Amino acid sequence: MPYRNMGKSTVLNCACVIALACGMELFTAGTSRAQDGEARPPAKGKISRVPARPLDWPLPPNVDKSYDAIDGHHLHAYVEQLAAISEKYRDAGNQWWGRIPGMPSGTESQNWIKEKFKEIGVPTETVTIPDPQDLPKSWEISVSTNGKTLQLESSDPIIDFPNFAPSAQGDEELDTVWVGLGQPADYIGKDVRGKAVFIYSIPTPSDLIQSAMWMGSVGRAQKAGAKAVIIDIAIPGNMHYVSHMEGGRVRDIKIPMFTIGDDDGHAAEELIATANAAGVKTHLRWDVQHYPDLKEDIVLGKLPGTSDENIVMIAHVDGYFDGAIDDGAGTAAMLGTAEYFAKLPKEKRRRTMYFISLPDHHGGDRGGTWMHEHFTSIFAKTAVLANSEHVAVTNPVWDRPWGSNVEPTLVQTNSSGPSWWGVYGSDRLAHIVVDDYATFGVPTQIAGAGSAGQLARLQFDAPSFYLHNKGVYYHCDEDTPDKVPESALRNAVQAFAKIFNDVNKLDLSDLQPPPSSRPGAVPPSQSSRPGKGSEQGQ
Repeated sequence: MPYRNMGKSTVLNCACVIALACGMELFTAGTSRAQDGEARPPAKGKISRVPARPLDWPLPPNVDKSYDAIDGHHLHAYVEQLAAISEKYRDAGNQWWGRIPGMPSGTESQNWIKEKFKEIGVPTETVTIPDPQDLPKSWEISVSTNGKTLQLESSDPIIDFPNFAPSAQGDEELDTVWVGLGQPADYIGKDVRGKAVFIYSIPTPSDLIQSAMWMGSVGRAQKAGAKAVIIDIAIPGNMHYVSHMEGGRVRDIKIPMFTIGDDDGHAAEELIATANAAGVKTHLRWDVQHYPDLKEDIVLGKLPGTSDENIVMIAHVDGYFDGAIDDGAGTAAMLGTAEYFAKLPKEKRRRTMYFISLPDHHGGDRGGTWMHEHFTSIFAKTAVLANSEHVAVTNPVWDRPWGSNVEPTLVQTNSSGPSWWGVYGSDRLAHIVVDDYATFGVPTQIAGAGSAGQLARLQFDAPSFYLHNKGVYYHCDEDTPDKVPESALRNAVQAFAKIFNDVNKLDLSDLQPPPSSRPGAVPPSQSSRPGKGSEQGQ
C-alpha cells in the first residue's frame, strides 16, 4: 500500500513512536558498526505480509460538514507538482538544487502559485524585491589511502556555507582525523591542526538539531585548528542534507563545513581505521558563485471580506531537494485553505483574507522582512496571522530484525509526525487553536513551543499561530512526496479553516495578547503557552 496515503495516529501513539525513535537513535550513537555474526535459529513460521491500514481521522459528528469536502488527494497533487519543479532544476545540471530563491526554479514556483490562485478564484498581486545571493555552485569530497580513493557522493555544504568558507573557491588536500562524537576525550592524543576532521553526529531527530551542535563538537574542532569539518549525520542510509550548524560553531573562525550521509560516513571511518601508518588524505573542492542581480516575487492572494479587518496566512514556497514536506506541504495547505474560503460568497467572509507565498525562507527571508515593513496598517487590523510550514509528514522509526545486532534502517509507519506549535494572542485564541487541532487529529507537542519558522519576523506584529514540523527528513533528499500523508494534509487544512471560522466569531479585542505578553514584556524565546510569547528560529 503506498504510504503517501498514510493518516493520523492519536497523540499517545505519536508519543510511543517518538520514544522508540529516540531509543534507536541512542542505539546508533557508537562510532563502530556491529556485525550480525551470531546466527539466529530459523524462524518457526512466517507472519502475514499484509500492511497496516492508513489511519484516517473521521469528521466528528458535531462539526460542520463543509470541512468534509476538503480532499487530501487533491492537496497532495500540489506537493507533487512543486517537487517536479525542483527535479526539473536538478535535471538541468544544478548540484545545489530545489526551489531556490531568485533562480529559475524559484521563479517557476511563484508563477505556479499565481496560476493555482487563478484556478481557485483568488485574485493576486505580485511584489518583486531584490535578492542578491552567494550560492554553492559545485563541490566534491574524497578520501584516499594506500592507493584507494573513496568519493563521498552524499557530501553537501551546510546551509550558510558561503558565510563561513574561507574563500569563494577552494581546493584542499588535507591530512585526516576521525574524532567520533568530538568530545574532549575524543581529542586525546590527536593533533587536528590544519587537518580535515570527521565528526559523527547524532540527529535528534534530524540534522536541524544534532550532537555536533549541542555537544559543541564543531566549535571544538575549529578552536583546535581544524582546516575543514565533515559531519557524518547518523541517520540510516546515505542521504544528502542541507544542514544548519547554529549554536555549535565559532562564528569568527572560517572553515569549510560539509555533511555526508551515514553510509559514506561508515565507509570513510573504515578507510581511516584500516589505513595503519599510511595516513589518509581528504580532498575538498568547492566553488561559490555571487549573484548580485537576482530578484524574487512575493505573491499575495486576496479574498475580499465585508469589513476592513483581516486574516493573513503565509507559507514559504522555496525548499531544498524535492522540498515536499518543506514546504510543499505547507504551501499545499495554504492553497487548500484559500480554496475552501474562495467557495464562499463575499458576504459570508467577515474579514478580508490574505494568502501570501513567500519566496526565500532559506535565502535570507527578505520576503518576511518586506511584510514586516509594509504590512503595518494591515497587521493593525489583523485578527490572526497563521504560518503553514511542514504541516504533514510521515513519522518513521529506527528498527532492525529482532534479535540481531545489524544496523537499523528507517521503517515507515502509518503515523504522522507531531509538530511544534505556538500562539501569540489571548487565551481565547489559544484555546481555539488547540481545540481545532485536536478536533481534526493534528498531532503536536503538548506545550506550545519550538521554532516559529517563517513566522519569526512577523510573529509579534499581530495575534498569530503556527504549525511547524522538523522531523527526520528535514532538509534532506528523502523529503519526497511519498513522505507527505494525504490525510495529514487534509486534517491540517480542516484545522486551519475551522480556526479562521472560529476567529471570525470574535472581535479584534478578544484576540489580542495581554500586555504582559507583548514585545518588551517577555523574552522572545519563552514558550508560547496560552497568554505567553513563543520561540523564534528556523
